[in-house]
Order: sequence, then C-alpha cells, then structure tokens
Amino acid sequence: MKKFLPFLYLFLVLTSTATHALTSSPLIEQHQTTAPAINPEPVLELYVTLTDKVTIGEADDGDRYFVPITGGHFFGKNIKGKVNAGGADWQVVRRDDIKEINALYSIETDDGVTIVIDNKGMVTSKSGKRYAITAPKFHAPKGKYDWLNEGMFIGNITSIASPRAVVIRVYAVL
Repeated sequence: MKKFLPFLYLFLVLTSTATHALTSSPLIEQHQTTAPAINPEPVLELYVTLTDKVTIGEADDGDRYFVPITGGHFFGKNIKGKVNAGGADWQVVRRDDIKEINALYSIETDDGVTIVIDNKGMVTSKSGKRYAITAPKFHAPKGKYDWLNEGMFIGNITSIASPRAVVIRVYAVL
C-alpha cells in the first residue's frame, strides 16, 4: 500500500490540475452558458413484438439484417395505444462488434392518431454488460401529441427472448 500512495498522490494532483485548467480556462469563462441541466424524464414505454431476423448479408460496413416489427402496445404521459405491425429494425453489426440500429415504425394512440418513430442507436457490451441506447425522433401530426416533435429524447432497450420482443423506455432530455 505504501508503494501505491505516491502514485495515488501524483494521480490526484495531475487530475485536479487538469480539471482546474479546464474549468478556469479564459475561453470557457468567456463563453459561459445558461443551458439547462439535463434531467431525463420518463415519457413513454413501448412493448414491441418482433419476429425472426431476416439476414441481408455482408456489406461494406458489416453484417446487415432487419427484424420485422409485428405489433405491441405502449403507454406514457397522457398517451397510450398500440404499436402497428409493418415496421422494422434495420441493424448492422460493425467489424468492431458494435451494432448500429435504425428502427422505423408507427404507433397508434387510443384516440386514433398515428405517430411515426425513427429510432436510431447502438448496442455494445462493456465489462460483460449489454448497453442499448437510442435517440428516438417522433413525427406526430399537429395537435395533442405534437409535443413529441419538439423534444429531444433518449431511450434504452431491453430484449426479451420469448416471446421475441423489446421494451423501449423513452426519456425526454429537453
């Protein structure tokens, strides 16, 4: 432990110096912002049913396939309804084993409004844990749900093996 202490001290000195240099930079001080803090707020949870993937094959950027969306349901802040069949989650597994996802599908609210969701993201594993993070973009008609068009959202995905489905939790960040 005694041999480790000088290295720990040096690390703390260097990181505190670097942190101080970054936070006290004249450039940063000159361009201070009053941007709001990012506090993710849950807005929507979707249960999306899927069928087996359809393999496209090797492409310039990796192995491609898509997963057809067969339905599901959702609920959230003053919104609920069904996930429409007919969309798909297009995926590419890159050579670095990161999976890029691009899902395009629609939902229908319980009062009959159709909203398109374009959900892009990536899936990766770090330290044996799987992370699936997305940035959904909504396309709603003017009216009750157009607040979805104006926000910025992040999502996370949990896969369900049987029956084949995913749970997507969407959070507003702005």
